[in-house]
Amino acid sequence: MKEKNQSDLNAAFSGLRRRFEQSIPERAMQMVQATADGDALDLSYLLAEAHKLAGACGTFGYYELGVAARQIEQLVKDVLDKPTLEQQQVLPLLKQAVTDFQTAVLSAVHEGKTGNIQRTQPNVKPSSIWILLPDESFVTDLITQLVAYGHHVLRLQSYHECFEKLQTQTPAIIFSDVLVAGLDFFNQSALLKRISEQQVRLVMYSVQDDFSLRIKAAQQRAEAFFILPIVIPQVITTLIELIDKETSNVGRVAIVEDDQLLAEHYALVLNSVGIKTHIVQHITNIVSELMQFQPDLLLMDLYMPEYSGPEIAGLLRQYQAFKRLPIVFLSSEMNKTLQIQALSHGGDDFLTKPIDDVLLAQSVKVRLARSLEIKNLIEKDSLTNLIKHSAIKQVADLEFERALRHGTPLSIVMLDIDFFKRVNDNYGHATGDVVITALATLLSKRIRKTDKAGRYGGEEFMLVLPDCTAAQARILVNSILDSFSQLRFNFQDDHFSCTFSAGVASTSDNSFSRSAQLVETADAALYKAKQAGRNQVV
Repeated sequence: MKEKNQSDLNAAFSGLRRRFEQSIPERAMQMVQATADGDALDLSYLLAEAHKLAGACGTFGYYELGVAARQIEQLVKDVLDKPTLEQQQVLPLLKQAVTDFQTAVLSAVHEGKTGNIQRTQPNVKPSSIWILLPDESFVTDLITQLVAYGHHVLRLQSYHECFEKLQTQTPAIIFSDVLVAGLDFFNQSALLKRISEQQVRLVMYSVQDDFSLRIKAAQQRAEAFFILPIVIPQVITTLIELIDKETSNVGRVAIVEDDQLLAEHYALVLNSVGIKTHIVQHITNIVSELMQFQPDLLLMDLYMPEYSGPEIAGLLRQYQAFKRLPIVFLSSEMNKTLQIQALSHGGDDFLTKPIDDVLLAQSVKVRLARSLEIKNLIEKDSLTNLIKHSAIKQVADLEFERALRHGTPLSIVMLDIDFFKRVNDNYGHATGDVVITALATLLSKRIRKTDKAGRYGGEEFMLVLPDCTAAQARILVNSILDSFSQLRFNFQDDHFSCTFSAGVASTSDNSFSRSAQLVETADAALYKAKQAGRNQVV
């Protein structure tokens, strides 16, 4: 399957390159025709076309043609900047440059000067966790709960055993003590090299908090550092978040590029590393297209025929929904002053065309990761890592509009932990937080990637389930209730379990004019569940 996917990917890139090769002779001929009279309209077209080709030629492997196109672009700018009488002196140079470009295009395409570019598909690691921890009492509970959440956990006894396993397997995470059997983790050079080469996520544990240990962990790119006393729900939440980063799409990117082939190429490069993309087809509809797609980042060409990138960025910043949307400009513009001016008009970063495929993917992933991190800090609850009250209501509004538009069902679920006050009164708020976190983690694990879970307040949660009928929602929530009721919580020598009540409302059962009515109906159903004795779904 992996070989087939790699073959399909290479075929898609080759297909795009062939389409570019087939189109460029015609485009070069039209550029020659645009210099026939030298009037302003033809020169404006020539400027736009030379700018596009300056980026596209390099992207598709014709680097020398890209340099020639950039020279034409600069010559056109020189002509347009001069008075009409002086333009006649420069036009012959421009015409010759365009003619030479056409000759070079025909020669390059005929000779096939570039070879096939093979691209390696990213290695998808399994969702497994390897543990190198001492025989503390919390380790058994940690492993038991991780297994209950559906993760494969392997406990290892030594660094050597871990190194040997890495020769044939690659886990998602290694959770290791800084000392195992008296040996220092940070002195295991062969093991550290292997972990780095296989890009395994690293989480560290220590019985004491120490600056030097944390620095060493940071040098090895450890993504979390836990010390005694361990709070198991926090550890589980962190581990699951890291695994989700490996197994889920890393974000959504919208692309605004007037060169369709180049836009498709960028989309294919980003798709190949798990990023969802949407190419904006009509610039005048960009607001509605972005509202529907909900991107985490926007890639936009700096120069376009009708409107410039900064103009579109300024328009988007007028909308509250897009004020925090990162905008990265793409252009063959080399002038740093003009780049800075573009960034001052609503942009956040600048990538210069032609951009290497690997660099494009890495640059976008880095920017997406930071953007999503900031978004999570703003929108997610710190205890449960679920969406906050206001954000989950916005998700409900968005999915309600989408369900109306596509004629698909939408279900809303309200959940509330039963007799939660008793848990806080009998075992303390810290234990209550453990119960809340356990349910939040369970919700995150059991819903689909298209579903959303939010902490509505206190011990109350909301699920937004698009393309889900009431019957399907009831089955899902009953299954989660069954799993939650089987979890065992500890306080000193006491053991206890919890249940929840839930209310389901769906557009598949009733018609609603707005999402707030759907939420109110689910809340009323939750109240009925509590009145009927709790521990049930209504």
